[in-house]
Amino acid sequence: MNIQEIKKIEKNVIETLKMFVQENDTIIAGISGGADSVFLLHILEKLNLNTIVAHINHKSRGADSKKDYTFVKNLSKNHIFESLEEDVKKIAQKNKKGFEETARKIRYIFFNKLQKKHKAKYIITAHNANDNTETIILNLARGAGLKGISGMEILNENLLRPLLNITKEEILEFLKAKKIKHREDKSNKDLKYNRNFVRHKIIPELKKLNPNLHKTIAKNSKNIREVESHLKEEALKWIKKNKSKTSETYDAKSFKTLKKALQKAVIINIYENTIGNTNNVENIHLEEVIHLIEQNVGNKKKKLNKLTFFIKANKIKVSVEK
Repeated sequence: MNIQEIKKIEKNVIETLKMFVQENDTIIAGISGGADSVFLLHILEKLNLNTIVAHINHKSRGADSKKDYTFVKNLSKNHIFESLEEDVKKIAQKNKKGFEETARKIRYIFFNKLQKKHKAKYIITAHNANDNTETIILNLARGAGLKGISGMEILNENLLRPLLNITKEEILEFLKAKKIKHREDKSNKDLKYNRNFVRHKIIPELKKLNPNLHKTIAKNSKNIREVESHLKEEALKWIKKNKSKTSETYDAKSFKTLKKALQKAVIINIYENTIGNTNNVENIHLEEVIHLIEQNVGNKKKKLNKLTFFIKANKIKVSVEK
């Protein structure tokens, strides 16, 4: 990588950051010590920000986890350093959840606590274009709806991902050219994790069809998000117009006149507005609820995770599991 290419990548990320942050803003930066997060911290240090470095020791790699901690702490000498140590594997087994899901939950609970503590504007993570591709493929494989296959957003509420337009390969070449050291996580090669399987087995095959796979998917991801955003806007208009003023009840007759894509958007937004997220809601679940509503049989109900849709007298009644 030559000087011009290095400057181009730096400029790309800095311009993205400057769209959201200003001088002296306080931000939380999730830094693991891996290539992506080390690159992120390198770029952040070029801006006049109050950077709080947040590091989590998952206690999953023995001595290597401790070395990661020491590496990041030394890297953060010019910043406030916050760390958390959790036995993620033990917590995952106790709650009967996957390691990756548990680690993610712990990570964002920690980051959000730090954001409140330091009154930070954003939590910034080092997700890149490759991560976005992997997420979309995983969501496609599990049958996610439009939102799931739209991928990651650069800004999602308080979470900022300024590296989504940069590939992992570009990051590694950048660090090599600048002679910047980073830590290697050997568990990233363990194929028992779904993301690693996609990364090492699926994506290399797809790149044979399109060497610019990550950039192409990033563009398509943006297009899908625009469609999803429009559907959400229309769905919220319908919900506002057709929701009872006194209860969680909606007009089934009006719902049946909507196009299928908008029907799904209405259901997903009712779910999100009521529960607060759309975790574990897949396309097949939306199809099942729509099928129930379109049947002309009364007193029928369908459970969608924590939400129950009950159809009676041309009304859609929604209740939350207690």
